[in-house]
Amino acid sequence: MTTFSSSSVESTVKDCHHATLTLKSSLYATEAGYKASVHKPVPTKGEEFNDRYKSIYPAPLALPSDELTLDPKCPPQSVRSWQRDKDRNAVTPQRNVIYLATPTGIDKEVDYIGSWARPNVSQQKQTTTSKYSTPPLPDIQDVVSYLSAFYHPLPVNICAVPLAFTSWVDTPPPTKVSSGKERKRKRTTPNPIALRTESSKTQIRTRSPSPDGIFPTQLNLNDVIDFAIDILPTDAYALLLIVSHDLFEDDDDVFVCGRAYGGSRVAVISTARYNPDLDDIHNVDRLHAWPASHCAEYINTIGNPTSSLQPWSRKSRPKSQSQSPSFTSLPLQSALSSHLERPPSSTLLWLIRTCQTSAHELGHCFGLDHCVYYACCMQGSASLTEDARQPPYLCPVCAEKVLSATRAESETRMGKLMEVAVGWGWGALQGWCEGVLKVAERQKKDVGTKS
Repeated sequence: MTTFSSSSVESTVKDCHHATLTLKSSLYATEAGYKASVHKPVPTKGEEFNDRYKSIYPAPLALPSDELTLDPKCPPQSVRSWQRDKDRNAVTPQRNVIYLATPTGIDKEVDYIGSWARPNVSQQKQTTTSKYSTPPLPDIQDVVSYLSAFYHPLPVNICAVPLAFTSWVDTPPPTKVSSGKERKRKRTTPNPIALRTESSKTQIRTRSPSPDGIFPTQLNLNDVIDFAIDILPTDAYALLLIVSHDLFEDDDDVFVCGRAYGGSRVAVISTARYNPDLDDIHNVDRLHAWPASHCAEYINTIGNPTSSLQPWSRKSRPKSQSQSPSFTSLPLQSALSSHLERPPSSTLLWLIRTCQTSAHELGHCFGLDHCVYYACCMQGSASLTEDARQPPYLCPVCAEKVLSATRAESETRMGKLMEVAVGWGWGALQGWCEGVLKVAERQKKDVGTKS
């Protein structure tokens, strides 16, 4: 397991102390047409979905340009509708393993592919607090550890089949170049590439460069998905393929970070855009990343219909129509306190983002739709800016689905996640888990007292 340190963090917490947190959506949510969905309990589980959750789990932020304000009528998926979904894949003794796979090699004839994963930030917007320093890529074994806790008790294994990039054509064209014009063509039009196992390969289309110019070449997501389907082990409940290259899905995309084909039990994610050194380019506000995204002053500023919707600052705080602070949940406050005490390093931050997206895409393989009930790991996301504001945990509705599929106990699963958070020094998740477990303990005592 990788050891992480927060010593290299450039903190700007001094600019905002997040004095008050809120569990409510922004005022903009109402203007956009988003209305919180009401969930009814599933009697067979004996779990009450009532107002007590609203004092623990925050509502979706629903800020301007967020997924829910762009699509406020997104239909909710209740636990009951999830259970009745005939297309949902069930976990069985024959199919109960989550596999992770990643290409670990690049054949000599396409050795230039390695440079495609390095972003071009020389001409991009940077600040003195975010310089491109190439933090190490997330370790797949750490992702295995996280997903083993998130989807406890299902086994999570690294796919044993070695994967590599190779040339799609068996015989590469001649390398002889007779003119400067041909040399230029050779550099900009590389040989067709493929992903291979020891016995087969799948062609991967490319696009050069990415439309925003950040990456020299992107891989086609649909082709990578096809490759994932081809290598799906027979005992797999699902397979997640992780690549370090930037992805695109069609000509209208600038980039895409991940996609799941739940019915086919495969998902693909790219780590490329989650590099913290690209945060300035993508307008990611680390100061108000989760759990600080529930800062009342921040939400009142950019989520107020009367504001100019500019990046957060004290001077831009609106003086009217402010969202009144709500009662702050113990888990959220605990998460924020731990986050401020132990902010993540760039290396850990990259891993956290990779793990959250991995858990989200695999959630679709479990039949979960995008969540509209609470702030939740299964919410849809319209941007990397919104990604950073979303939590790593499952809301009670989505957790009920996963617990039902995996046959796990809620507190045991939460304990496993807290072990990972403690081991990594991920203060925010540790604080959240500790808060949730304390609330669960209080509720047990209350039930015992009433009985």
